[in-house]
This record gives sequence, C-alpha cells and structure tokens, in this order.
Amino acid sequence: MVVAIKLFEYGPTRSLKCRWALQEAGLDYESIGNSPEVLTLGELGNIHPLGKVPAILIDGKPLFESSAIVTAVADLVPALDLVAHHGTWERHIHDQWTAFAATELEIWAWCAMLNTREFLRSADKQVPEIVDQNRELFQRAAGALENVLGTQPYMMGESFSVTDIIVAYPLYLGQEVGFLKGFSMLEEYVQRLHSRPYCTFQL
Repeated sequence: MVVAIKLFEYGPTRSLKCRWALQEAGLDYESIGNSPEVLTLGELGNIHPLGKVPAILIDGKPLFESSAIVTAVADLVPALDLVAHHGTWERHIHDQWTAFAATELEIWAWCAMLNTREFLRSADKQVPEIVDQNRELFQRAAGALENVLGTQPYMMGESFSVTDIIVAYPLYLGQEVGFLKGFSMLEEYVQRLHSRPYCTFQL
C-alpha cells in the first residue's frame, strides 16, 4: 500500500512521537519544515486550528494531535501489530493509557518545563512555585505506571507498540525536569525504549 504522507514537524516537540511511529511503520513521508519556520506556514494553519506542530496529511486528509497521528500511522500497517486492532478490548486499553499519559503525566511535566525554561516562557511570566505541585501530581501517576511495568516489559504486555511511544514521551519530559528520580522501573523502561533503533527521544 502506497500512502502519501506529509508530516509538519519540528523536533524536539511532540513531532518526535510521530517521526518514531512513521519509522517503525516503515512508511515513506515528506517532512515539512522541521524548523521554527514551519509555524509560519499557511498550510499548517489549515490543518491545526492553533497552527501548531505536529500535524499530518495522510492521502490529503488532515489530522492533528500527536497521539491521534501516531495511532493513525500504526493503523496503516495492521500486519505489523504496532497498535491493537479496532474493535478489540486491547484497543480500549491502548486508548486508556494514551489518555492517561496526556492527562495525568504530560500536563504536569510540561507545566514544570514552562515554568523553568526561559526558551519556552520568559522568566517574568513563569510561576516557579507551581513546580513542586507539578512534581507531586506527576509522581502520583508515575507510581501507577511503575506498578504496571513491574510486571511486564511494555505497556501492552510482552511486545512493543505505539502505545509505548505515546506513554514514553511524558516520561522523557519528566526525566528532563527531574521527576523520574526513584522510579527504577520507569527509568529502565525509558532505557529499554531508547535502545530501539528508531527511537527519536534523547536522554
């Protein structure tokens, strides 16, 4: 199957997840931008209502939000079993963990980065006092993942899937701000994923 894919990206944003998924899927794609200038492209604004990356065109059909893109990419190559198939209970588990990653992990790590990194937000607009609360809430969710990964190597069991790409990104952010210290299972998990040849995350 030949699919025309255009990925509007700029690493090290959430575009990293999409690029990794496309490489795992073995799909050819056209990379658009991959620099700050991508945010000025009018075509991007026609796909993402906020003009943000990543965004994608798959056979001309627009899609935004990195987890949705990663899942859609995996669905293009069902024989590779990169994501649980439609209609299965395992697909619901995939949806569960991807939602959990966004709402219980990434939000707190990202908020901490916004309030500690001046290249993301100027110091006069930062609220550094909120970082301790971010750490508390992130680590509460990290403890739940630690329990899961104490009994299996990957989020969906014994095999790698794009669920791992989606869940690992907020862990990567959490590691950046020092929130993963003491979570040995999660640190091992991040290292295990980092050893995959197509991993785009930098430790």
